[in-house]
Amino acid sequence: MAQPAKHNRSWSPQDIAFLKLHYRKGTLHRDIAKGLKRTLNAVESKATELGLVSKRRKK
Repeated sequence: MAQPAKHNRSWSPQDIAFLKLHYRKGTLHRDIAKGLKRTLNAVESKATELGLVSKRRKK
């Protein structure tokens, strides 16, 4: 399996905005990862770092 295009790259403000928007909408992590061309682990790690995980679990 090929590595995602942004492997080991910094998160741009646009990437973070995309993550926050789709996280609020309840989009599946795997779909967010696909949209960002990042790994599932990268998406989950960034969401945790931004404090999005605890917000989603409260719903």
